[in-house]
Amino acid sequence: MSNFTKAIVLDLDETLVHGYCNDKIEIMLLRPNIDKLIEKLQQVKEQNIDIILCTTSRNSWVNKFLELKPIFKYIFDRIYTRDNEEEWRYFDKKIFPLEYGAKCQNINLEYLKPITTFGYDQLLYIDDNKIEEVRLQLLFELTKGQIYKDITFFTGFKFYRKSMIWEKILDYYNGINENLNLNQRIKEYLKLEKLNPGCDMIISAINSFVNKPFKQGLSVLDKVYFNEYKQYDERMSKLQQEIEQIIECEKI
Repeated sequence: MSNFTKAIVLDLDETLVHGYCNDKIEIMLLRPNIDKLIEKLQQVKEQNIDIILCTTSRNSWVNKFLELKPIFKYIFDRIYTRDNEEEWRYFDKKIFPLEYGAKCQNINLEYLKPITTFGYDQLLYIDDNKIEEVRLQLLFELTKGQIYKDITFFTGFKFYRKSMIWEKILDYYNGINENLNLNQRIKEYLKLEKLNPGCDMIISAINSFVNKPFKQGLSVLDKVYFNEYKQYDERMSKLQQEIEQIIECEKI
């Protein structure tokens, strides 16, 4: 049995949920197949691996998520948000001199989620923001291999396209439009959306992490799953373009 402590750090927006907000509405959509991920996280907790939510969202947005999926209240061992940043956000100069020194050398590290401060030896960090990977790479480069941590990073791939005209599609669902062609494309899109492989890939990354022996440094998993996700993403992109073209022609 390894003496190294492990944790999985999850982002919220575009990793577990997609949010759509404007002056009229506020919508939170759960990631397709999230129940499969929940089952895996429950199994992981039984192996003494902690689960952490780390997001720059406000508590109110996190609470909305917990209302949608209350089971996460029992899955998360810690919840870090913008509203409790003083507990986790910053590198203490005395306690974390390597990280603090790196931050002083590169301004991009000002916004790094400082996961090396969380107190674990090995972390699987899942965040759709590819910039977080770049910041971690900078951190390890600037500290010249002196940080004795094993960090695995995976984006999990952003699962919604922000260019989708959600408000117009919502208007469609409210009966404003009866275009049969649009109706068929929407159904195809929703059916394909349910096949989103993102959660399966995250589960695969978790399985690899659970069995991973300690190896100092940063590992990035995106390349392992990229080609498979690209094929799926191209199918979604084609359908999205067709939907938006129909909407534009119909002037919904």
